[in-house]
Amino acid sequence: MHKLVIARRKKLRSFALPMILLNLIKNKSFLKLLWLMATVCLAVSCAQVVRPTGGKTDNAAPKVISFLPENKSLQFRGKSLSIMFDEFFTVKDVSKQWIISPPLKKMPEYKIKGKLLIITFDDTLKENTTYNFNFGKSIADVNEGNEAIGLSYIFSTGTFIDSLQLSGNISLALNNGKEKDVLVMLYDENRCKQDSFPYKILPDYFAISDASGNYTLNYIKPGKYKAIALKDANNNFLFDSFEEPIGFSDSIINVLSNTTLDFKLFKEIEEKTYLKNKSNGEYGCFNLFFNKAMPYLQIEPLHTTKQKDWAIIEMSKFKDTVNIYLKDFSNDTIKLLLKNKDVVIDTVEFPVLAKDKFSSKGKRISTLKANIKVNPSDGAIRDLNSRIALSIYHPVALLNLDSIIFLEGKKEIPFHLIKADSIGRKYEFECKLMNDSNYSLTLLPGAITDCLGYKNDTTKSSFKEPTLETLGNIYLTVSADSSAKNIDFTKMHLLLQLLNEKGELLRSQKLTNYETISYLNLKPGNYKAQIIIDGNNNNQWDTGKFLNKQQAEKIIFLNTTMNLRANWDLEEEWKLIIK
Repeated sequence: MHKLVIARRKKLRSFALPMILLNLIKNKSFLKLLWLMATVCLAVSCAQVVRPTGGKTDNAAPKVISFLPENKSLQFRGKSLSIMFDEFFTVKDVSKQWIISPPLKKMPEYKIKGKLLIITFDDTLKENTTYNFNFGKSIADVNEGNEAIGLSYIFSTGTFIDSLQLSGNISLALNNGKEKDVLVMLYDENRCKQDSFPYKILPDYFAISDASGNYTLNYIKPGKYKAIALKDANNNFLFDSFEEPIGFSDSIINVLSNTTLDFKLFKEIEEKTYLKNKSNGEYGCFNLFFNKAMPYLQIEPLHTTKQKDWAIIEMSKFKDTVNIYLKDFSNDTIKLLLKNKDVVIDTVEFPVLAKDKFSSKGKRISTLKANIKVNPSDGAIRDLNSRIALSIYHPVALLNLDSIIFLEGKKEIPFHLIKADSIGRKYEFECKLMNDSNYSLTLLPGAITDCLGYKNDTTKSSFKEPTLETLGNIYLTVSADSSAKNIDFTKMHLLLQLLNEKGELLRSQKLTNYETISYLNLKPGNYKAQIIIDGNNNNQWDTGKFLNKQQAEKIIFLNTTMNLRANWDLEEEWKLIIK
């Protein structure tokens, strides 16, 4: 009986469920609730399955939420500071990007905790001094790499923030080019008792120039300073290499208000003379490389020679490199004594190696022929201001003029070949040429035999003589400026120079008066002019010397570029002022 009752109850429940659902479906309120629940479920389901795509790219750099201690805090006594950002970030390239002025002896250490940057330092801070921590582009967000540019932290160990500013521009003394990444350093005058201060002590303030050569040094306290600009090669804030260009102010800088100061950078030349390097990269050729120009160099053989002219010796244009072409091969070693103004500099030895030794790894392979370069090059239009010339890799020992063919069209024309240097590596053609004509120059095999016995292969160059209508003239008038005193040319040595747009020197001459200088038959293009104040009257620009308080020789640059067109006479006036 008990089992029967239970079975009936199960049957009753199974039958009742559809009836209950049917009644609920007929209920309008339930239908509305069911529809709402289905919509919500569908929305949730879609949100979980389909990921959103596209949208705006995050271009925002990390922003500072807070500093601890606060930015521009006074009476700072701590050894650390913290910066909280609004997002996760990374720190990169600290050694180059972090600029701390005045500089610390040791770069601070840092660690990242979530969105917090903690910086610690061990240096003892100066009293009553404003410090500027500039973070450059070192801080960026994690995902997009957006950099927090211009972020800095300022604090003072005294009772106020110093607010004075020094700014200006840095350029190269030789060509006026703007120079970036140059340190501008200020030193308290009281710390500079010796002239060698930039060699020994760190500056009180510093800044770094940008790509345009501009710099700004902020938060300076009033006072008197010595100022140095330095291209610091080893990042130690010291002038300790002749490879580091330097510029300096001639006088003490009295910073009482915001001040402007420009610098001209130059590389010093070492007073000590020495041989930097030597090489024997080619059969029968030896090279000496000196640290500076050697106009009074003497080379004496210490080995036994069978002939007086045992070698041909060539000095480079800047007199800091010597090429030696051996003529006497009777020794397996040559030993040379090097002197400068009868003072012994060094002795050097070279093994005299056989030709087959120069095909081994690491050695320049001997060409086994006389290499020749023709000017003008094949297919070029000749420059009327330069002669047709041959440049030979080694000095010439023998010329066979019968193997040199010079044609105007198909007609052979006469010429004279003139030696244009002291050792026979350059020869110029003297001949009469016609405008708007085509020429060809052919050197048959064996036309030239060089000092090592090598002969040339066939060498050809075809070029065209220009018409005057394709060229132009510049007439540059140097005149007095009514706002300044006239120049006394008897007391001042001036060199006027014309340069092309690449900065290559084309003409140089002494300027002895206010006058008009003619530059004729120039190719169309951009030209520049400059005047060197040649203090020692040696017809060249000379660099400076910091310890001697000697600036590099000043160059005055024409502030306009002369744009010359074909078949054009360009007249330019330069009202010259020398301050």
